[in-house]
Amino acid sequence: MTALAAVLGWPIAHSKSPAIVNAAFAALGIDAHMEAWATPPDKLADTLAELRARRAIGASVTVPHKEAVIALCDEVDDEARAVGAVNCLALAGAHVRGSNTDVAGFREALAAAGCTSRRAVLLGAGGAARAVHRALAGEIVVIARRPRPWIASRAWTDAELRAAFARADLVVDCTSAGLDPATDRELADALPLDALPAGASVATLVYHRATRLLERARDRGLRVLDGRAMLVRQAAHAIERWTGRSAPIGIMTRTLDDALRP
Repeated sequence: MTALAAVLGWPIAHSKSPAIVNAAFAALGIDAHMEAWATPPDKLADTLAELRARRAIGASVTVPHKEAVIALCDEVDDEARAVGAVNCLALAGAHVRGSNTDVAGFREALAAAGCTSRRAVLLGAGGAARAVHRALAGEIVVIARRPRPWIASRAWTDAELRAAFARADLVVDCTSAGLDPATDRELADALPLDALPAGASVATLVYHRATRLLERARDRGLRVLDGRAMLVRQAAHAIERWTGRSAPIGIMTRTLDDALRP
């Protein structure tokens, strides 16, 4: 019987995780299939119960569930516990083990792009920001509209943004603003990209659409990095947890590129 995997999020229609994961399963000769499950926050526990009942092999977890899902796991590994966010669930029967593959995924994506950082600014303080923070070394400034207890963040004001950007060599948008064209434009137009030094990099975790933030950064001659490489790398680590097999990065990358073509 074909094994089940799922990606859980709200919204989830934009997700390309099923495409890249199913391409990997096919390349590896594994009889498994990933589905996208739209999961409102109040249905997360029920969804996990269904995964258990159907003896799924695993699930990827995305916005807005990465923190809330921790309480529903039977076990959480050290990396996810340190980050305070789970984006990967591995199931063995009814036992659910939560882990975080975003940390390794972001770190490997930066390395693949030849991007290093000594002074980074993270926008947002949610689960994604916690993973990015752990993946980076050096001085890290977090600027957030909603302070979180895990980090002493700065207030989201033009003065704080401009002062932090003036010293940064990397800015990472860890908010969900880029998921929607309206909020994406609002965010990009409000950020003082002119304060960034020449040679700085701007990254977003959004992968399914070209964001105005990266367009503005590119127009200023800055290096840009979207979320495609991170998506592939974190999914590769998830597949290894679910199947014990090394994931085919090249095939997954080409599948994602094909899926994103207009």
